[in-house]
Amino acid sequence: MENSVIADWEPRYAENFSKENLLLHHRLNETGLFTREALAELIDKCPAQNYNLNTMGYDHENPQWREGIVRGVSGKDVISSIERGRMWLNMRAVESVDIRYKHLLDKLFSEFESNVPGFDSFKTKMGILVSSPLVQVFYHADIPGQSLWQLEGEKRVYVYPAGEPYMSQKSLEGIILGETEEEIPYHSKLDEGATVYELEPGEMVHWPLNCPHRVENMDCLNISVTTEHYTSDIRKSFAVNYANGVLRRVFGMNNLAPSINGPMVYPKAALALVWRKLNLNKSKQVKRMIDFTLDPNADNGIADISAYAK
Repeated sequence: MENSVIADWEPRYAENFSKENLLLHHRLNETGLFTREALAELIDKCPAQNYNLNTMGYDHENPQWREGIVRGVSGKDVISSIERGRMWLNMRAVESVDIRYKHLLDKLFSEFESNVPGFDSFKTKMGILVSSPLVQVFYHADIPGQSLWQLEGEKRVYVYPAGEPYMSQKSLEGIILGETEEEIPYHSKLDEGATVYELEPGEMVHWPLNCPHRVENMDCLNISVTTEHYTSDIRKSFAVNYANGVLRRVFGMNNLAPSINGPMVYPKAALALVWRKLNLNKSKQVKRMIDFTLDPNADNGIADISAYAK
């Protein structure tokens, strides 16, 4: 692909990159890597540890999120089952499954780094989402820097400011510690502060670190890409919030500053490193259970199975 991935970058975007929401146009569809045929081939070779298959309820304020598995079903049939069902397939770290996606990921972040002075990313990853018409991804927040790229179909994306009242510091710590999934408490009044995007193919949205968001698919199959990254500041934020979570839960401390500047950053980073290395939070981490399998012969594309730990 000779053209840049970003189709309409302007110099003025650099100043507020990762500080404000940013809506851009992209050329990912020109690569040929995101057609249904290409994704069917990718699904065929995607190992189980690189994907999540989920189905969900209907109530944003009382999320029901079930996890499933793909067994003996071709990638082509997976996509057709998702198109007529109520599912969400998230292929994670696809750059480790097919080198072509690694080359594209590197090109994409190289563009951002050349356009944004001082932006130096690492631990970059690409995920591909294939999701059913009308499904929703409930209110949640992610740990690394995030962008969402639309390839096929349309979705409505609600992006909320980071911090109170949209997400408490304790909730963010819980996500980072692995004590909860990415979902966080939600009520509809929070929508008053959301920025809403009607995302169409060829568009992408990037938002500041840890901004809560939720997604509603329109009545069509959706194919989307997520990219994630770390920077030095994001790594510091992770370490500080991880340590704050330990200090709050284990040692009963409160009024913990989330600042990534000042003398306490490095002691907190050391605490986070030791706690993670010794896996001292393992007993409190959420355990995922798989309780359905994708079934092309079922009306809704899924069949219940006896639940087991992932």
